[in-house]
Amino acid sequence: MAWPPQVGELLPRTEQAEGLREKLIGYSLNASHKRGGTKALGFSSMLGITIAEVDYLETVIRRGIRAAPIIAVRPNPPYGVKCLVEFPLRGLGARSHRTVNLRTVWQFASPASPPRLLTAFPKPRIEQHGRR
Repeated sequence: MAWPPQVGELLPRTEQAEGLREKLIGYSLNASHKRGGTKALGFSSMLGITIAEVDYLETVIRRGIRAAPIIAVRPNPPYGVKCLVEFPLRGLGARSHRTVNLRTVWQFASPASPPRLLTAFPKPRIEQHGRR
C-alpha cells in the first residue's frame, strides 16, 4: 500500500478501525459536549438519531467506510494524516424519509497504524424519499 492513502482509494485497514463507538458516544452524539453538541443536534434534528441509536450509527459507519472512497487526504503533523470519507446516511423513525451525506474524518498516525475516528457529522444536504 502506498503512503499516504490517496483520494479515490478505500480507507485502509477498516476492519481495524479504532475509537468509533467511544467518539460517537463521547463527542458526535453527546448533546452536552462543548464542541460535539452541535453535531449531536444535527444528527437528532435532521435524522432522528440520538445517542440511543449509537449501534445503528456505528454499523452504518463501519459499512460505509468499506465501500466509499476517500474524498480528501490532509497532512496533520505531528499526528500523521487525516482522510475524509463521506457516504449516505438515512434517518430513523419520523425522519426515515431523509438521507444526508455523513462526513467521517479518520487519522492515521503512521503507515502501519489503524484508522482512528476523529469526527463524524451529517452534511445538511437533505434528500426526501417517498412519504406515506
